[in-house]
Formats: sequence, C-alpha cells, structure tokens
Amino acid sequence: MTYDLSDRRRATTARRKEQVRHLLRSVGVQVEGEEVPYFVEPTPGKFRRNPAVKNVEVTDEQLRTLDVPAEVPAKIPATGLPTAALRHLIDMGLRGGDDL
Repeated sequence: MTYDLSDRRRATTARRKEQVRHLLRSVGVQVEGEEVPYFVEPTPGKFRRNPAVKNVEVTDEQLRTLDVPAEVPAKIPATGLPTAALRHLIDMGLRGGDDL
C-alpha cells in the first residue's frame, strides 16, 4: 500500500473548505423574534446575502450562530461564535466566497 501525501492534502483541504462553508452558513441574524440565515448559498461555495435581511441594518447585537447541519461540521462552541468571528465570516461571504 502506497502512502500518497497529495491525496491526504487534498482531503484535508476539502474538509477545511466544508468547515468554512458550514461556518458561513451558520451566521444568522435575530430579526423580529426569529433567527434567519445571513447568507444563502445558491451553489456550493458561492454566497449571497439573504434577501430577508438585505434591506435591514444589522447590528452586532443581532448576530447569531445558527445550528446548521453539514457533512463535515465545524467546531462551534456551545455558546456560539464570538461577534468578531461572525463579522469576519460575513466579510468573507460578502467578498463572494471565491477563496473558499
């Protein structure tokens, strides 16, 4: 059996990409008594702002971590992600997610 380092590297990269996608999908906003996703993912790795919050001015106090199923879940703390991490993920998603 041959140990192929490049296969392992590809698998690790794919797993990290899925974890980042999971984190982006988990960013939510508290709006009018309910939590809604900040992003929708029309195709894998491509994100756009959820039309439900497109015209809403979102404050840091409204940001939430949603419970989103994933093939390879990211390790999200039980108390949710810190606001700084959520803001960073929003910035990534608004850039288009091409670097995922």
